[in-house]
Amino acid sequence: MPRVHTCGVLALVFLAIGCAAKPKPIAMAEGEITLDGEPVDGGIISFVHAEGGTPASGAAIAKGKYKLYPESGLAPGKYKVEIRWAKSTGEKVKEPVYGHSPYVFAEAIPEKYNAESMLKAELSEGSNELHFRLEK
Repeated sequence: MPRVHTCGVLALVFLAIGCAAKPKPIAMAEGEITLDGEPVDGGIISFVHAEGGTPASGAAIAKGKYKLYPESGLAPGKYKVEIRWAKSTGEKVKEPVYGHSPYVFAEAIPEKYNAESMLKAELSEGSNELHFRLEK
């Protein structure tokens, strides 16, 4: 039976560890979002690839703040930013369907910040602090 040399096995282990894929760089983002000076109290913020136009990651907005965690997998780079907030108009639906809200909701954020967003961001590796001061 052939003998296995400990040095040979250790060399293979160290070679395998050295050749392991390096983790991809991650960008995190957090900040405040206001509309006409008031905190946006709900909705979502999305970071969309500037080149491809596909959503990369997003986060919920609460009390005017958002935070993208490392688990979002957002890579450093250039993004278009879209902000949406379906806000109650205060009106009620005359005949609400069972299980649905009787309130009417409408987009509170102008299209120039979501469907036709002009907002841009360049994220670097690690933490990024980005604030968005929106006006109607």
